[in-house]
Amino acid sequence: YVSEFIVQFFYFKTFGSFLVILVISLQGMIAINLIERIAGKVKLNFSAFTLILLLTVLVLCNYHYPVYASIRLLITFGFVWIYTVLNSKFPRLRFYSIFILAMVLFYLAGGAALFTFAVSVILVQIRFLSKKQDWFILPLFALFSGVLPYMAYKYIFLVDLPLVLSITHSKTPLILTYTPDFKLFALYSLLPGYLLLAVLYNRFKEKAKKGSAHAIESKSIHVATKGIDKKTIIKSKNRPFIIEEKSIRKPKDWTLLWIVGQFTVLAVLAIVSVSFTLDTTARNKILVSFYGANEDWDSVIKTAESIQEYDLFTNVEYNRALANSGKLADNLFNYKQLAGSDGLFFDGPVTSDIPFFCSDQYYSLGFMHESQLWTFEAQTIFPNSPRLLKRLVEINLVNGKYKLAEKFLRRLDENMLYHDWVEKHQKFIDDTSLVSKDAMFSWKRKCEPLDGFTAKSHKNKLVRLLEANPQNTMARDYLLCSTLLDGDLVHFNDLMSEIKSDIKTPLPRSLDEALVLYHYMTRKPFEPGDIQFTKERQSQFVSFVKAIKPFGNDWQSARQSLQKEYGTTYWYYIKCLNPKVTKAQIKRQTSDD
Repeated sequence: YVSEFIVQFFYFKTFGSFLVILVISLQGMIAINLIERIAGKVKLNFSAFTLILLLTVLVLCNYHYPVYASIRLLITFGFVWIYTVLNSKFPRLRFYSIFILAMVLFYLAGGAALFTFAVSVILVQIRFLSKKQDWFILPLFALFSGVLPYMAYKYIFLVDLPLVLSITHSKTPLILTYTPDFKLFALYSLLPGYLLLAVLYNRFKEKAKKGSAHAIESKSIHVATKGIDKKTIIKSKNRPFIIEEKSIRKPKDWTLLWIVGQFTVLAVLAIVSVSFTLDTTARNKILVSFYGANEDWDSVIKTAESIQEYDLFTNVEYNRALANSGKLADNLFNYKQLAGSDGLFFDGPVTSDIPFFCSDQYYSLGFMHESQLWTFEAQTIFPNSPRLLKRLVEINLVNGKYKLAEKFLRRLDENMLYHDWVEKHQKFIDDTSLVSKDAMFSWKRKCEPLDGFTAKSHKNKLVRLLEANPQNTMARDYLLCSTLLDGDLVHFNDLMSEIKSDIKTPLPRSLDEALVLYHYMTRKPFEPGDIQFTKERQSQFVSFVKAIKPFGNDWQSARQSLQKEYGTTYWYYIKCLNPKVTKAQIKRQTSDD
């Protein structure tokens, strides 16, 4: 709950960054304080702090990383520090507090945090326990820490055992989530590692002190008796030695060199590890989704086109951005449409971010019934999501269900970050006549199919939308582009004939290219009133045919050679990228994957 509250403030970029640094700083300061309590002053504070910073940055390079994992770790650091302070100030309480703190921490942060705490406090005990009879507490507490998660799973919490023990967890149904790897395990092991080194250093320091004291005493005797005969030494046996004064050299100050050495090693480690961990492509994919959710279409298009590798989610978001910008039929093939018409709609599995996307997409198309269906599906994964509550408010305003809209508005108003949005939309509740005067709401009311029937195929849904409102250009462009991506030029030509009165000339580029190809393949002459392609497009097609002829059916060689000049054309897609040619299939994730 603490994490979910804190994550709200990631809404603000600068403040979100500040919170990340704050969490890291608190962990670093606690770790340094614990090391000093165990081993005294050491010249490794910089390294101890920087390693925590570096490992946290590395895990944050995975953009699905859940922040609650870092909050849990911070709580663990705090509990170890509290126990260490209690151990030094109230030694009699250490045997009771260790079990109480373990149970509270397990309830707050889970089994992984408990294990980190257990190893850490056992090391603290090893450092401070003086009586041998007190050592029995260590194996007893280790056993308790191992049994507690199992007993909680068996008799208290209705969850699976792996969930009790894991650092992170995912929800059902399946969503794209973070999978812990060695970097997160290393981060959780860092504090016990520091304390182990501190304990070993303290033992080494104590031995070194004893050895040094013995050496100084021997040297003092040798110096004091130098040049004195044995009789004098024996006579003065019971008198204090007069130690010869010698000029003592001050040891060199290696502090600066030591710090520079640490900095150099850590800098090299940071550069190497971050270069292997930082995934710019994954970051851009997340940004595409973020920009799409905030309807920043230009940023979606720009970011998607910068991604070199193909990604289905990016593909669908890119197409949606084009559709909302009125550019779908023009720039469809500026992105590799390797999924065919499946790259237009996600209808099907309720996994990952798909319900969010479908909710937004059908809302943009004006299909309120379908958008509401997907919004409720998304609510099963992320209940009370502000993004979903906003969508439900808008849907119910369009549908004229003002009481429902007000209920969702009141719920959203509980989130302090959305007071302005609530205030802006409250006016539609106070004066319902404003809804019909609002350009967006009034337009969407004209787009909704009358009976709200939900078809299985996205093509059927698009047909229903066009039947409800033939002026729905977004639905029209989606339907035309769907036939293009399926390579169904006959159906494409039929659709063009049906809506030719609504089509402006010259045609958008992709439609123009498809029309050229259709007439080339069918050899069908134009009839009066037919939509005609441009001469410029016809000339480009002739050049394309000449360029591709030498490759025959070798589409893979043609794909590489012709991409630069023709890679954004419909003809190149049909010959080199069409799933019917490449045999590419979308891999469906099962519940066992």
